[in-house]
Amino acid sequence: MADPKDGELVLRARSGDKEAYGELVSRYQGHVYGLAYSFVNSWAEAQDIAQETFIRAYANLDQLRDPSRFAAWLRRVTFGVAMNWLKAFRRGFFEQLEGRVDLDHLEIPEFTPGPPEVVGSRELAVAVLQAVDSLPSKYRVPLTMFHLDGLSYKKVADFLDIPLGTVKMLIHRARAKLKAALAAYVAEEISPMVQEVFNQHKLSEEFAQKILEGVPTLRWGRGKDCTFAGALEAATAVTDHPYSYSDLMGFSGLAFRVRWHEQWCPSCTVGEMEEEITAVSKATGWKLRVKLGDGGPDMERFTGEIVGDVNAGRPVLVYPPDLNVAVAFGYEDAGKTLLLRDYMKREDTAKLATGKLGFLLMFLGEHRNGMPLKDAVVASLRIALHNWRRGIGNEGPGDYWYGEAAFKRWMEDLSRTEELDDGEQRKLFFVGWLNFNTVADARKTAVTFLREHASLFDGAARKALERVAAIYDEEGKVMGGVYGAKDAFLGGWSRKSFDDWTPDVREREREILADLSSRDAAAIAEIEKALQAISN
Repeated sequence: MADPKDGELVLRARSGDKEAYGELVSRYQGHVYGLAYSFVNSWAEAQDIAQETFIRAYANLDQLRDPSRFAAWLRRVTFGVAMNWLKAFRRGFFEQLEGRVDLDHLEIPEFTPGPPEVVGSRELAVAVLQAVDSLPSKYRVPLTMFHLDGLSYKKVADFLDIPLGTVKMLIHRARAKLKAALAAYVAEEISPMVQEVFNQHKLSEEFAQKILEGVPTLRWGRGKDCTFAGALEAATAVTDHPYSYSDLMGFSGLAFRVRWHEQWCPSCTVGEMEEEITAVSKATGWKLRVKLGDGGPDMERFTGEIVGDVNAGRPVLVYPPDLNVAVAFGYEDAGKTLLLRDYMKREDTAKLATGKLGFLLMFLGEHRNGMPLKDAVVASLRIALHNWRRGIGNEGPGDYWYGEAAFKRWMEDLSRTEELDDGEQRKLFFVGWLNFNTVADARKTAVTFLREHASLFDGAARKALERVAAIYDEEGKVMGGVYGAKDAFLGGWSRKSFDDWTPDVREREREILADLSSRDAAAIAEIEKALQAISN
């Protein structure tokens, strides 16, 4: 069976197929590595440039208009990354190029080896590399690519987009120049010696896998249980303006929040609302746009907007009924089918017809300058204080309780469980389990968020934030102990765990919730102190 063409692999990679992109990396890593080395003359820097090139290419893969032209496009990406390196670390050389990427203008002074003394294999290797580096770039580049990864003349010609005959002529002349430069060292055919030296610096077989380590995946229950923040982190990860999960949780206020809903609605209890979306948008600069529809064929009217954003390298957050929150990284059939990564399915890529979307979409929109980081942290602390104090409020179907009021209502509902029928008990059990997981995850991310950003402040404010982080850290240990306890309901949502949800277990839950409420209150008091110190 013939190997898949570049265009096919690009389309599969756009849909989230890691193996397809790994094959592209394996196919072209030698090309990119050799080209990078010919520019920067450093094996370590060339490997870094090659890695950045493939990561950048993946993040912008949807900008490639003609997938069959992947090699030519990748060459331009490599040039761009290499030029950025030269601009940062070899400013003088970069300025000589006058902003051009032209092989014929990448000249390096001639090298002539000195008289040989006792030359071992190491000294000879150094001499060979110096001689290669001394070649004019139009000879050095194809020769390096030919020997560094064992590329054929044709592959070098295809990647550099020059005629096959020209590549053969350039490599032949390069060898002749090397033989003359190394005449004092060796008289025989130069090619095997050059190949042996380059073999010592080839990329490892694991290079392609390392490139793919940065490709985002979504999994609920692995420390990122807020699907809104997790999906948003995954979406921004492939853009030029990524944000960490802990920052998104902090900026939105979700890291500090606890909420309970009278109808035990899972998404209402743990999900984001308009205010959290607005807060994240202001802090990060991503102008998040929410679009609502009827959850049926009506959603097809957003197809053009979805395709436009995905093509621009901006994944779209979608809320299909059976997938919870997902991220559309690609599409098929001109956008009629979306290619998703979601929280609830095990495979890396899911497919969903646009007409079967839920009623809500969220677009990243254009990116503008966000708030200064210090201001964004202060805003998040104010949201935390507001959420704790707001008590009860109606923001849609049913009432919501926040902060201390949420803990109180949650405990009250647990105390009257035996009054409920079997279906209502199961619903309360599930929502409680879900909320407990989410609060545990939230406090864990609050610790990370505060410890990362407390240094932005001085004196009393910084000390208060450090105390908040310590309190939340202790909360995490309390909830962590519950997860491991045999008599607790937090082992997972299953028939067995529900059968074990006895009155004694529910009483233990109420004790834990009372403890958490007290700790949360202490943390909020410290947040208030921090805000007072900041305002003084």
